[in-house]
Amino acid sequence: MSEHNHNTHNHNYEHCCDDHTPDNHGCGCCGEDNFNEHKRQMLTSIIISAVFFVLGYVLSEFTSLPYQTYLVCYAVSYLVVGFKVMCNAVDSIIHGKIFDENFLMSVVGIGAFAIGEYSEGVAVMLLFAVGEFVQGLAVSRSRRSIDKIYDEKKGSISLPKHYDNRESKTELLITKFARIYTPVVCIISVLIVVIPPLIFSAEWHEWLHRGLAALVISCPCAIVISVPLCYSAGIGSCSTDDIFVKNTGTLDEIDNCDTVLSYNDDKSLDDIKVLQNNGHRVVYIGNGEHDLTMMDGADVSLAVADNCTAEAVGYADMVVMDSTKNAVQITKSVAKKVHRVAMENIVFSVLVKAVILICDVLLSKELPMWFAIFGDIGICLLAVANSARVIKFKKR
Repeated sequence: MSEHNHNTHNHNYEHCCDDHTPDNHGCGCCGEDNFNEHKRQMLTSIIISAVFFVLGYVLSEFTSLPYQTYLVCYAVSYLVVGFKVMCNAVDSIIHGKIFDENFLMSVVGIGAFAIGEYSEGVAVMLLFAVGEFVQGLAVSRSRRSIDKIYDEKKGSISLPKHYDNRESKTELLITKFARIYTPVVCIISVLIVVIPPLIFSAEWHEWLHRGLAALVISCPCAIVISVPLCYSAGIGSCSTDDIFVKNTGTLDEIDNCDTVLSYNDDKSLDDIKVLQNNGHRVVYIGNGEHDLTMMDGADVSLAVADNCTAEAVGYADMVVMDSTKNAVQITKSVAKKVHRVAMENIVFSVLVKAVILICDVLLSKELPMWFAIFGDIGICLLAVANSARVIKFKKR
């Protein structure tokens, strides 16, 4: 039986409001003005960094000035977009989250400078900033579309905001996956750096470069961003049929439900528990205060807005406006689509990253770090676009 938390329907989407920047998935509740201001700041930083990067490149390639001259330009370019990333990395380490994208990009940039690859170190951080900016725009646009549909459809009925604090099993799995995946790839990157020079007398410089490129590829942003967006798009898709799902966990639960009971069936909480003990998953449709116990005991609770009390509406995992709609079947079809698209994003991301990582190790020529960051950005944008398709899903 799923754990319900009907008493606390708080908006608690990860990173939602702590930084309001596009890369932290600003969600619309935090204020469009704040988001636009940070968007302008990011764009300004990117432009300034790009100007100093081009200046440094021109000085290094087309003049005979001392290297300190273009090194200053590269350092300014790096710090303009990279200082906040490094600060975020330090903050993450303080809070026990070592292997996040800020840490990875900081290590790659500093490592590139350490081996004299100044232009590549700056290029990686600059492309990372551009990628975060573009990803933020894409995610924000998708979330605004979802919120607009949801808010327009729910009308005057009092419903909590749909980003509830009960995450889906897939989202929780992704969180655990990222905690394991990123450290493992970091270890692989260290092995890439160390083993060839020690065992095969290869050049340290070359394999340090390859190891840094592997670190860039290890960033799991595409999965971490696209999977929650996929579930949010599923909630938005349901709302186009006047079905309001209050949290992403409900989409996982209802997909496994095979029994539907309602207040008309004269069933008790004991009957629901018997069904669950026999392997069934139960949806219970309640319409009043006397149904709250059964709604809490069921795997998914549903209320029909035009035929129930305010207590039932506030307590239910799902609210449907029209009693004639087959809300359970429609939501199950959306949930299946959400799961399918989420798995597509996961498999695609892991496979492409694995191919790039293998190429980084096996190709005779070093893989440029900018190619690795382009690959990471491209994967993320494709995954976000794939997730956004869910909102236009045609139900059967």
